[in-house]
Amino acid sequence: MTPETLTEKIKAAPREILTARTRLTAPSLEQIPIRMAWAIASSDALHFLPDWRKSADLRGATRGTESEMRAVEAGDEIIYNVFEIATGDYVGRLDLHSWDADAPRCEIGYMADTRTSGRGLLREAAIACVELAFDIGAVRIQAMTDPRNTRSIMFAKALGMQEEGVLRNYERLDDVLCDQVLLSTVRTRP
Repeated sequence: MTPETLTEKIKAAPREILTARTRLTAPSLEQIPIRMAWAIASSDALHFLPDWRKSADLRGATRGTESEMRAVEAGDEIIYNVFEIATGDYVGRLDLHSWDADAPRCEIGYMADTRTSGRGLLREAAIACVELAFDIGAVRIQAMTDPRNTRSIMFAKALGMQEEGVLRNYERLDDVLCDQVLLSTVRTRP
């Protein structure tokens, strides 16, 4: 697959996906208050993510949402905010990013709203994203997380990912170098 073909496939990804219990929607300006409420409510669980605090105020949430919308339109990323169909409650955010056309792969990112976690809703939505990435042509989907973030590691494993190893001193969080655990799943069907 050429990089241009991959970009076109990413651009053509649906802006909304429905699963049995969730609705995945592309980022929009109307979702900014939801993003802010999520960041505030889930702050204890987000401390492993660099710059998460920016989503807790209007300026940061607006900039973040606008940046996400540009990335989706450019075909750089596929990003979804996830809502429970029955209640309309916010469940979390999913993204497929760091695409590579040569070795067809991408990385999945996920952030749960702690107010709705523990019921398998984000997992259900993430499985739909994994299927979408495979449909686009990825043969490998990976996730990276801080090794201290055991909930994130368990979530990736619940998606069928296997732990591959630790990337030492991979990123800086609060001025401290941190490791990252690398997990992945590969396409098992042609």
